[in-house]
Amino acid sequence: MALAPPEWRGGWGVMTANSGAACVAESRLAGGVISGWNSFGVTGKIMVTKTDGCHVWDGEGTKRLDWIMGWGSLLLGHNPEPVAKAIRESLEHGFGAQYESPQNERLAKLICDAVPCADLVRLANSGSEATLHALRVARRVTGRNLVVKFEGHFHGLTDYLLYGVDCSRELGKVDADGFISPTPGSAGLPNENLESLVAVLPFNNFGAVERFFAKKGSEIAAVILEPVSLNTGCVAPDPGFLNLLRDICDKNGSLLIFDEVLTGFRLAPGGAQEYFNVTPDLVCLGKALGCGMPVAALAGRAEYMDVLTPVGDVEMAGTNTGRWMTVAGTIAALEQLLKPGVHNKLWALNDLFVNGAREIFSRHGVPAYVEGYGGRIGVHIGSESRPKNFREVIALWNKDYHIACYKKAHELHQLFGFLLPLGICPEPVTLSLAHTENDVDETLARLDGIIRSTPYKYSGASQRSMTAY
Repeated sequence: MALAPPEWRGGWGVMTANSGAACVAESRLAGGVISGWNSFGVTGKIMVTKTDGCHVWDGEGTKRLDWIMGWGSLLLGHNPEPVAKAIRESLEHGFGAQYESPQNERLAKLICDAVPCADLVRLANSGSEATLHALRVARRVTGRNLVVKFEGHFHGLTDYLLYGVDCSRELGKVDADGFISPTPGSAGLPNENLESLVAVLPFNNFGAVERFFAKKGSEIAAVILEPVSLNTGCVAPDPGFLNLLRDICDKNGSLLIFDEVLTGFRLAPGGAQEYFNVTPDLVCLGKALGCGMPVAALAGRAEYMDVLTPVGDVEMAGTNTGRWMTVAGTIAALEQLLKPGVHNKLWALNDLFVNGAREIFSRHGVPAYVEGYGGRIGVHIGSESRPKNFREVIALWNKDYHIACYKKAHELHQLFGFLLPLGICPEPVTLSLAHTENDVDETLARLDGIIRSTPYKYSGASQRSMTAY
């Protein structure tokens, strides 16, 4: 069998490693990594031998401050004791059992009591599973097939939604109405069968949404989006945009789906829908839901969730769904996240970092827009104002300067994944509740040194071709 072309293998070219130990597994792991995202294109993959709190230890024994935090999933940090305790206790009950138990009801109640749209919930193993089943529910409820998503918003690796994302090899063409042709985010997608089932629109473009619904409203099963786009740095919704989506879905009989895999339990106990006071019909949860446990969930209004078997006729099940250990750990995680004052602490850390970083960039004359929601912080170097959508993120990003800073953060300042350029837009800086004010202050001091030692060079970012990257 012929290998995929080089541009599809790893995306960033030849992978390097930071120690000899990194080579041990490469001959038996596809691409040398257990997950493609771990390849860390600029520096190569990093072998981690220990984690605790907000720190990791690499293959050479170097202790580093972690600013990836499990791609946003480890909101309580590495090895939080309440979760670890629940896992240990699950060993006494048969940790691998996935049958129905009182624990399942307890977890469901925690989720439904916290999340505004959640009358009922069904567990899954990953965000990709949750979004896949959300679309299936929407199609069953409406009897329609077309789904609207927004360019740059990532909803997992399901075929239907892997279009117009940061791993697409080119930007779609924009027509006169502002509609974007769907471009695949991976090889191996049956494009000729799927492109007619997904529509890609620019985020925060009120007119494009209204025009598309005027043209296709009777065919649209659902609109799915990240309420805050946290996979492309940090792009917040313009005032009124989420309300527009709510209203236009109601008028056209379409379902509104919030993908809160990243925003859920991070912006507020009830996620982005609580924070922005806009309630969707369905919500997809993951990452912080389990704080490291392999869990996700689909939740929503009872009339829609009841189409799932055994009440309805839409299948949603899995052999590994709801293992006792996973449910126990997730309950422990949520009980910590839902304590009074927890989100005040997280937002205080968020604001401490954002304000400090803004001051550093401004003082050194480096254009950079820094914004964060619930500790997921976008650092858009090259942009003097808030990016409003995916294309503005790409067009304004000074990638070369950003990479130069990332290399120094990694090689000289023991910062893990800080300013990571994962793809064609910056990976957010991710805070956890294990981080302290001292950790933030120390990181800002190191950032100050990095910027001071790296004279700003304009890379012509805004002139970069927007038709291919």
